[in-house]
Amino acid sequence: MFATELPTGWPARAILREVGLRDGLQSLARVVPTAIKREWIAQAYAAGLREIEVGSFVPARLLPQLADTAELVAYARTFPGLRATVLVPNLKGAERAIDSGADLMVVPLSASHAHSLANLRKTPDDVVKEVSRIRAARDAAGSRMLLEGGVGTAFGCTLQGHVEPAEVLRLMQALLDAGVDCVSLADTVGYADPLMVRRLFEAARRIAGDRLTCAHFHDTRGLGLANVMAALETGITRFDACLAGIGGCPHAPGASGNVSTEDVAYLLGSMGVDTGLDMPRLLALRKQAGVWLEGETLRGSIAQAGLPKIWKGAAPAADDAAAASAPAPEHNGASCGDASAPAAPAVGRTRRLPLAGIRVVEFTHMVMGPTCGLVLADLGAEVIKVEPIEGDRTRHLLGAGAGFFPMFNRNKKSISLDLRSPAGADAARKLCASADIVVENFRPGVMARYGLDYASLSQRNRGLIYVSCKGFLPGPYEQRTALDEVVQMMGGLAYMTGRPGDPLRAGSSVNDIMGGMFGAIGAMGALQERAVTGQGQEVQSALFENNVFLVGQHMLQYAVTGQAAAPMPERISAWALYDVFTVKDEGQIFLAAVSDAQWITFCDAFGFDDLKHSPHLKTNNDRVRARPELLPDLRTRLKGYEVDELARVFEKNGLPFAPIVRPEALFDDPHLRATGGLANIRLTDGERAGQQAKVTLFPITMDGARLDVRLQPPIMGEHTTELLRHVGYPDESIHKLREQGVIH
Repeated sequence: MFATELPTGWPARAILREVGLRDGLQSLARVVPTAIKREWIAQAYAAGLREIEVGSFVPARLLPQLADTAELVAYARTFPGLRATVLVPNLKGAERAIDSGADLMVVPLSASHAHSLANLRKTPDDVVKEVSRIRAARDAAGSRMLLEGGVGTAFGCTLQGHVEPAEVLRLMQALLDAGVDCVSLADTVGYADPLMVRRLFEAARRIAGDRLTCAHFHDTRGLGLANVMAALETGITRFDACLAGIGGCPHAPGASGNVSTEDVAYLLGSMGVDTGLDMPRLLALRKQAGVWLEGETLRGSIAQAGLPKIWKGAAPAADDAAAASAPAPEHNGASCGDASAPAAPAVGRTRRLPLAGIRVVEFTHMVMGPTCGLVLADLGAEVIKVEPIEGDRTRHLLGAGAGFFPMFNRNKKSISLDLRSPAGADAARKLCASADIVVENFRPGVMARYGLDYASLSQRNRGLIYVSCKGFLPGPYEQRTALDEVVQMMGGLAYMTGRPGDPLRAGSSVNDIMGGMFGAIGAMGALQERAVTGQGQEVQSALFENNVFLVGQHMLQYAVTGQAAAPMPERISAWALYDVFTVKDEGQIFLAAVSDAQWITFCDAFGFDDLKHSPHLKTNNDRVRARPELLPDLRTRLKGYEVDELARVFEKNGLPFAPIVRPEALFDDPHLRATGGLANIRLTDGERAGQQAKVTLFPITMDGARLDVRLQPPIMGEHTTELLRHVGYPDESIHKLREQGVIH
């Protein structure tokens, strides 16, 4: 048997950037209609592609094929988690790209002087100077767009021939110095072989590190896939590829044939590298391309041969409700590559989580807001917790609050900012400009004070979904300070939980937790609507209204019957056997029989023939009417049994039962331990900081697997530097902010 694990050091997943709409179509004589290009984007997204180069901002007179780039950017932005990439040859093109709202722009630089002059009418060093101007224009516009420097003809050129690797590395460093966020290397004419690729990419990574994020290969001489492998082995996890292997460079004769998206996806998937792509859907798109581009030369082996029977690559089920079930692990504008994306899928799960590729910026504390972020994080979103400079106060709560932070802040990153400082507030606004969702749970007016309210942020980010977790929805109570206990008291829940005259808070933060969940539900609904309209919106969830929803059944009881609901300890039960019994050795167990069939089963199991055949206990309603006499009789009959003995009888006969268990005993619950319902986390604060503890997971499975812990609860400010770099702060600026006390 072959080993099923990837070799040590290999990446577990990779991203394919589809470049067919730009690099593929630019060489075709025919102009493909915009409607077809839009359908191309939609089908590519459905197949799991989460980064698409939709076009280039070049003069329409030079390349009429790409005249609709701005329209395609706008269309691509309607798909949640889809990164719309464009190519820009100069400052004017970059300004158009910034106006379009694209997520990333690639500035091409040819390492071949001859090719650079033919393609851009500039020397490579002239392009570097242009990049500096483009970076300045982007920053001045306050854009969240990423800037990638693409070094082409890195392995040689049909016009110049040999290109020195040292020149490639010099130009790559120059681009980084000029302000690009990341760089890529391209074999524009298909000259490279795997050894050349390995040597150049290893040398380039020593200079650029994780900022070398992408490889672009042509299959002109049949070595494209071998070169992908060579780059993968050096740590590259993002590859340009083109549907059907079409395209090439108009200024490099003989450079036809990008590596085929389908072939690269098959290569990686067959080895167990997760691309998040649905191969059947990708091949269906390839087949459709044959109709759209009839008469053009289409390439690629897997489209001709088909998937083999031994294909083990994962694909979503055909009836999966979400056509986009495999988003990439990065956010629109979050980073150039996926080096920072943690990979820890649950056992048995190979497709990506539903919200992967969605970025959430969370300004929250306590329970309600963090719960909203937790739901989104567990479902795959990148959630960034913005903490005050002294850290979230929840970290240091004692007593009943000691578990709040580790419980509700896993799978999140932490950035520590002083929002009271103009520089700190500005950093927060830049972070929000890169977000799909912002979550906050502060008093009304607080976020507006820092320019972090929806009205302010949506001006720069029209697709932003803004979730406010409040005490009350807008109305007479909205300025009141609310707590879970407050709304339980005023919302009828405490009355229903305690005995008459003794209102009692429920034994968990039910409104905080459910209010946060409803906020997350609203956010996911808004994401779906944004996919249609391209427009974000504000979502509000509130403790009081959540509580009223919980007691709505009791309100409706009164509306239907005219009788007010009694507190739960005094309620008129709908079933006779439906109570807690104290039995041998003061053990306690809840027992129930909620149908006539279950009552008969209960009587048979314990040999209570007299009760089974009693005429006044024949139906459920008969037994409810007889409950005042029946329950004491049952307590007497059952008090000699042990809890475990009653549990065995009830379980054997399929009857409802539950031993009365304390929360701490659940750590040893056999069902939770057997089903993976508990996971290890690292405690971050207090006397036990650094130690492990068990945490309960989100109570659902997807594809048969639990949603696992991918990121440990963060140490305060653990990701501050990384996140500021991603929104354009150079290291010297970050150092200055830290010296000024603006960041931790």
